[in-house]
Amino acid sequence: MIPKSLKPWKRWLKKRRASGNVPAGHIRSQENLAREAVEQPVQLLDPVVEYYQHKTRNELVEFGKFALNVRSLVIRDIFAKCASLGKQDLLGLLGVLQKQMHDSPSNPDISHVTSALDIDILLSLAGLLCNSARNDLDRHSALEIYDFVYAVFGANRFDDEHKLQYVEALGDASRYQDVHELAQQFNLNDIAHHQLELLDIQRIKRESSSVQNWVAAMNDLYASLGMSQIELISDDNRALLDRLKASPASHSKEGPKVSVIVPTFSPGPGIRTAIRGLLEQTWKNLEIIIVDDASPSQFDSMFSEIQNYDSRIRVLRQHENNGAYMARNAGLAVATADYITVHDDDDWSHPDKIERQMNTLLQDVSVVGCISSHIRTTETMDFQRINKSAKYLQVNYSSFLFRKKIVEEIGTWDTVNRSGDAEFLLRVFENYGNSAVAQLTDEPHSFSRVWTGSLTSGEMLRGFHSPSRILYRHAFRQWQRQRTSHGTTVTLQKDSPRPFPVPTSFEPGQRNIDLGLFDVIYLTDFSRQAKFAAEVVFQMKALSDMGLRVGYMHIPSPQTKKSTGILEELFRIQLEGKITQVSHEDNAEVSLLIVYDAAVGMFLDDLTSTVKIHRGLVVDNQSPGLVGAETVSPVLFSQALEHLDSCFNASFRVVGATLADQNRISLQVPITRLLPDSLIWHIHISGEPKTIRSPKYKPIVGFHSYGNQYRWPSSEKAFCSAYKSTKFKTRFYGNIQPVRKKFGDEVFEQTDIVNCYLETEEEFLASLDFWVYYPNERLRDRLWPPVLRAMLAGKVVILPDSLQPIYGDAAVYADAENVSDVVLTLSKDTEAYSVQALRGQDFVKKNHSSDRLYWRIQALSHEDV
Repeated sequence: MIPKSLKPWKRWLKKRRASGNVPAGHIRSQENLAREAVEQPVQLLDPVVEYYQHKTRNELVEFGKFALNVRSLVIRDIFAKCASLGKQDLLGLLGVLQKQMHDSPSNPDISHVTSALDIDILLSLAGLLCNSARNDLDRHSALEIYDFVYAVFGANRFDDEHKLQYVEALGDASRYQDVHELAQQFNLNDIAHHQLELLDIQRIKRESSSVQNWVAAMNDLYASLGMSQIELISDDNRALLDRLKASPASHSKEGPKVSVIVPTFSPGPGIRTAIRGLLEQTWKNLEIIIVDDASPSQFDSMFSEIQNYDSRIRVLRQHENNGAYMARNAGLAVATADYITVHDDDDWSHPDKIERQMNTLLQDVSVVGCISSHIRTTETMDFQRINKSAKYLQVNYSSFLFRKKIVEEIGTWDTVNRSGDAEFLLRVFENYGNSAVAQLTDEPHSFSRVWTGSLTSGEMLRGFHSPSRILYRHAFRQWQRQRTSHGTTVTLQKDSPRPFPVPTSFEPGQRNIDLGLFDVIYLTDFSRQAKFAAEVVFQMKALSDMGLRVGYMHIPSPQTKKSTGILEELFRIQLEGKITQVSHEDNAEVSLLIVYDAAVGMFLDDLTSTVKIHRGLVVDNQSPGLVGAETVSPVLFSQALEHLDSCFNASFRVVGATLADQNRISLQVPITRLLPDSLIWHIHISGEPKTIRSPKYKPIVGFHSYGNQYRWPSSEKAFCSAYKSTKFKTRFYGNIQPVRKKFGDEVFEQTDIVNCYLETEEEFLASLDFWVYYPNERLRDRLWPPVLRAMLAGKVVILPDSLQPIYGDAAVYADAENVSDVVLTLSKDTEAYSVQALRGQDFVKKNHSSDRLYWRIQALSHEDV
């Protein structure tokens, strides 16, 4: 069924297709789009747009998640450019679509438009606009894109996510007839429970002049689910959410006692709504424990009043404000029931909620807990969402009702001041399995209040989670999975140190703490796959060991392909107290903020930090490229620096990791922004120089790499010349699959393949006399840490002549076919061997050691730099 507002345009399009003048509405492949783009030349793209066009075409899902998480306005233009194959920014693209939607009957040939659009990216842009909308204009822009795609390509072009968002956008625009028709055509109830009914209830709330019509619609839904009816308190001065109450006709159900813990602090009127919803539960055997988290004395009379509401209510007063989860644990300590649940202090629960959860637990002894579903809403009952899923009915993680005995086995809630529900529930899953937790996801059991100023306000939006929450989740998930993998119970013992790190501001009573002055804070993406995470963690640990106070700030980078967790070493040294996590919204001060990935600054236009910085530095360290490959870049320095300056209210300077980087940057930034060449930010490695030992009677040659095919010789002949000889033995460490795949297993005959699990890299290097590296000629190489580690280990390093400008006299240079002669000559001349090995160690110590890193940090502390 086609929405009426689109039918005239759709009828015209159908006629044009029949005549063969307009492309059919099937899903276009990337190959077809590329072919059509060649037939109709597109203007040349600059290297930055080229980079992001490649990402959107090849990593659209992950890049779309990144775009939602950074909530940048600038990134919208990137998506528009990529959707229009480099031709239009967002305003230009919307103008083109508007013209076609309004003028197509008089200008029927639209093939030139559809062939110059990537529809997948276009839909992703619409979703981005829906989820990061600042106002009704953003939502209208998203709707224009959805209307265009629907009119040209039809319903089959939409995946489930875009169907939900399209219909939601139609409702926001009050196009309710289209909402009704498309919701049915898309079969939305198959995608999201009761979405059709809830959309209609939302319409009734917005259109009807009587709230009783809304109540009647809700009761129709409840009746269809066999749930009790509701009604309103006759007080028009209260918000609609605060007028909800159970119908007097609701039945009663007896059964085992349930303790309901309600933490609260300086509660508003909503607490009476929450308590009324609990007292009107059909499950009557309740113990309601209100835990006051040290509210000011002016709330004393309110709590006295609350305790007199009903004999089932008990008020527990805390002396210190430590957050909701400490309050929950206090309530748990005095709870007398065998079944426990919690309730937020301003939400309303349907009278059947606890009964339905308890029935589930009593029917199956293997089920240890039960989660219900809720609808997020304003106090005026306008349905909302705070994640990217455009479903009204969603799982309510704070509604978990469980058997009390499990806390004896796995511990209580983590004592953080936010996000503890997820940790506790996932701990339950890890210990008992997913099937042990029932999920009542198909019924609306409660309304959760959404209001500005709540604990989640600003930290959780549609597709966005604050970096602190992300880090907390990754930290506890790594710990939980490690325990499970070792067959150990995942438990948080009371009064024992937490076995994983959390942001300082997550600790009890520390939400708005001033973190004080840091010597240096590193800002980068600390995901496992992030390009610079390991290098930055090394630098932070080294500086901490030298007595500096070091912090880290995690910001996602557009360069990271896919985040599958945070670098474990980061959490390890944080747990050891060597570094402190700092959020952009924390109160802190730092002498030097180092942004170790210029691309991070590209999309910080929506971020404002409260961290006060004295000096800001961007380190630009490019990866090796390939000779003959297109030069693309994720960074436009003018944009990245402008955003960083604005975010931190400072003027950032830039330094490269090599002289070549310095020369390149000097063409892109004012000379006053570039640090002098003496402060080039070389790669740094840890460790002390090892004792230099004379080569063995039959010397051992070795090489180690971890997977990049271009780190190996380009031909089998070059490989055999460099690494195979009757004059020496050969050992390989790391990932040899690229060579095995290219040249076959036979090239490794008469060589030693080291098992990485049985021998460390340090032990491997100690066993060698020479370290030999002959990369593919196509690799545009740069300083590489394995080369430096081999030098520091006291080994003579042999390289091709092309790398002499990088390593100077720290290495020996020869053609691959002459490697065996060099090895033989230096093996016999032990004095020359020792001199050369010492040159390598001196090179590392002078330019790439921890001491040199410390010197750079200290140099930047002087005002005249």
